[in-house]
Amino acid sequence: MADRRRPALFTIPAHRAFADALVAGILATWGRKGDPSAFARGLILLPNNRAVRAVRDAFVRASGGGLILPRLVPIGDAELAERVGTALDAMEAGADIPPAIDPMQRGMILARLVQNERAREGKPVDAGEAMRLGLALAGTLDQLLVERRTAHDVDGLAETTADSLSGHWQKALATFRLLLDAWPAELAKLGRIDAAERRNRLFEIVARRWRAEPPADFVIAAGITTSAPAIADLLATVATLPQGQVAFPDLDLNLTAEQWDAIAPLDAREDGSQKARIAETHPQFALKLLLDRMGMHRNEVALWRWGSAHDARAPRGRSITIAMLPAPLTGVWQTISDRERVLKDVSALEAANPAEEAQAVAIALREALETPERTAALVTPDRDLATRVSAHLRRWGIEAD
Repeated sequence: MADRRRPALFTIPAHRAFADALVAGILATWGRKGDPSAFARGLILLPNNRAVRAVRDAFVRASGGGLILPRLVPIGDAELAERVGTALDAMEAGADIPPAIDPMQRGMILARLVQNERAREGKPVDAGEAMRLGLALAGTLDQLLVERRTAHDVDGLAETTADSLSGHWQKALATFRLLLDAWPAELAKLGRIDAAERRNRLFEIVARRWRAEPPADFVIAAGITTSAPAIADLLATVATLPQGQVAFPDLDLNLTAEQWDAIAPLDAREDGSQKARIAETHPQFALKLLLDRMGMHRNEVALWRWGSAHDARAPRGRSITIAMLPAPLTGVWQTISDRERVLKDVSALEAANPAEEAQAVAIALREALETPERTAALVTPDRDLATRVSAHLRRWGIEAD
């Protein structure tokens, strides 16, 4: 494998339309070489099926005619094994990986284990409660597997928190530990493994193969922010391929070194300070953790040169950077210049309660729809707010997607 001293890492700023900017760069770099079949053999790794649709639509907008697309693979696809097998030619290499257990079967077995353990403790639960607890256990198992954690790590947690947890939580943790011990035996009897574990192994196979035999065609990983260790290893491999690139979505290059260092993973700070815990909620935290796990630094990330007609104005990005600073560093707000306060047409509303908030948002959306050539979108992590707003809009005959 050819040694590349500098990894190919890029960031597409927030003011650019990510999919269109990505496609513009791909076409400029690999799409104009006169060999459509070679272009079609390229591979683009994306976070999910929605991203695949967005990039496919962007190719249609940019091509202006017929175009054989590169292979678009969502790494978060529930059918990842089949997609990986076809697109990455890893089926033969992954043939020895056991199949994943069916999710419903998994939930039923975990529910049975919960019922048996509760009965042993003299606290029996009915089938419905056992299923609820089993599904919660399944979610925790997935998190452990994605982070490559084991039952040994749970033992360490129990030891370090023994004095700080109440008796109720200590018993719950002990029960969880017993269930973790029983689960591998259940999988072994079925000849199955967890889907998250199978996904990890597929990523490991692909990364190992590419390090040994780099693909002859381009490979791009774009828009991926998941910091799971297996994905971080895969992205680190892609970034060092002869024709590999990794494009992050808005990894902030405006932050100073001090501001960037303040966004620290919890296990990266010896004092366990409050600043680190606050920084975990910062929008850049996942990207910072991903870069750390890739073994790379922000100084190695370059700005993606291409944009599109769908981009917004660039100066507002600096204002957003300042607005999102960790609380201990917000004193910088007093020193920024008027030129950096690019907040024209940005409004703030203080609502008395969630109902008032939803109604105000719905009115703003309706006003936008009644204005010719205007569009609007509600971006929120609050599903309850989205549901309330949709209900208000339906009263006016507006169906929100």
